[in-house]
Amino acid sequence: MTLDDGSRGSRAWVATGGPAAPAGMHDEQGMDFARYLAAIRRGAWLIALIVIPLTGAVLALSLALPKTYKASATLVLDQPSDALVAPSADSETRTLATIRKLLMSRDVLVSAAERLPGETLDTLRDKVSVSVDSAANLITVTGSDEDPAGAAAIANRVAASFLDRRRAGDRRREAQARQELESALARAQDRRGATDEVRALRQRLSQLAVSQASAADELQLAQAALPPERPDSPRPLQNTIFAFFAALFLAVLAALARDFIAPRIRDERQLAALSGVSPLVVLPERRSRRRHRGQAHEALEALAASVKVQLHESQRVIMVTSVDPDEDRSEIAVGLGRALAGAGQATLVVSADLRHPGLHRELGVPQAPGLGDVLAAIDREGEASASRQVRAATRAGEPPARGEMRALPSGDPSARTTALLAGDGLGLVFGELERSEYRYIVVECPALLGPIDGQLVARWADAILVVCHVARLRPADAEELGDVLARLAAPVLGSVVVGGSRTRHSLPAWTPRREPASLRPG
Repeated sequence: MTLDDGSRGSRAWVATGGPAAPAGMHDEQGMDFARYLAAIRRGAWLIALIVIPLTGAVLALSLALPKTYKASATLVLDQPSDALVAPSADSETRTLATIRKLLMSRDVLVSAAERLPGETLDTLRDKVSVSVDSAANLITVTGSDEDPAGAAAIANRVAASFLDRRRAGDRRREAQARQELESALARAQDRRGATDEVRALRQRLSQLAVSQASAADELQLAQAALPPERPDSPRPLQNTIFAFFAALFLAVLAALARDFIAPRIRDERQLAALSGVSPLVVLPERRSRRRHRGQAHEALEALAASVKVQLHESQRVIMVTSVDPDEDRSEIAVGLGRALAGAGQATLVVSADLRHPGLHRELGVPQAPGLGDVLAAIDREGEASASRQVRAATRAGEPPARGEMRALPSGDPSARTTALLAGDGLGLVFGELERSEYRYIVVECPALLGPIDGQLVARWADAILVVCHVARLRPADAEELGDVLARLAAPVLGSVVVGGSRTRHSLPAWTPRREPASLRPG
């Protein structure tokens, strides 16, 4: 079959026999785990942009804040039991709640503040807290301060002030009761015939004296507060760990929301389904390729093998294009040229992107003189000078050695980019190159979407390779790419997908070739 037939076969392979599922199935699986994972991977920079500053800010704030220590004194409520009356849980709960309120009362805090240097009613309200454990009849008084000894002193002083006031109140009530009994006894003694009443009052006074001597306070200090060994806050390590996971959760949500609002291509399967272009090579991100140069080199060698398999001997001009201007396109074009040269084929690498060239940076050569200068010279001097200009720029007069790679950069930027690419000069350049001794001419072609430059250059292609960065490609762009490629005369060899999880490469389905029809514009 011809290569043009192979291109159509490649598109049929995508629709029927390839790894891509029908569009409806992709719509149904649009929110599956693979999409979430791909969205998180694409949004790694956004996640890092959220997690790192937030975690760092929490850590810095935790280290900068003054340390606060907390110490607790424990009171126990031990109500006397009556063998005939079972204790009431509701009564104990109300008693504990009352004690809790009284511990934070104004009188208790003022009394404690008088014996704590530098403290006032207002400062103690911020530094004291009281909690109740109704199951164990425990009341915990907690004091906080920037000094550990100060925190323990606050807790102990508040608890002691409350106990002192409680005991003073009990003594006042007992004294008042004794005074009332003694007054009643004196009045009874002055009356005649009140012998029984006098006897009863004396007995009550005796019982009151006995109860005072044997009575123990039902509320006691169970454990005094001790100065803590480490601060309660801030806790840099704990705060940083919490901040990290909280920020990570928010960042992942942000990445998923970004993917939902502005979806990107998930993987090479979805790209093939939408654009109709089968993937030949899948490469990870540029940074990962630098770490695994061996795998990337092997993938480019596989790409060169795929090109050699698909192209007929008369097909020499390979356009390496992309959806948008992308540094990956320049790297792939140079890598493909080196791989073809390494296979023993004389190769010329040309930059036809006069707006956003990258080939000269990849090769480390000057941008000018180059193709743009050649086109401008042909435009000025006419067709007669085309052969001389091209041969001088590409060193076509010097037969290339076996496996040699030469380069023609883009040249100085021109304000007449579209006019130069649309004129006859570009056709004259490629016509001259086809008569040269270069086996392959690998062209860094402008992007196909946006300005028309890419489509103007692609008129002179024998075959097209498309470099697609999935993390930057929207589904609508992939569909538009398929439409643009379908309108071009040159067959599409396949795509080089950048942004995959790992390096993969394969040959497309093909059958023995026939001599292709000429693809040159009439």
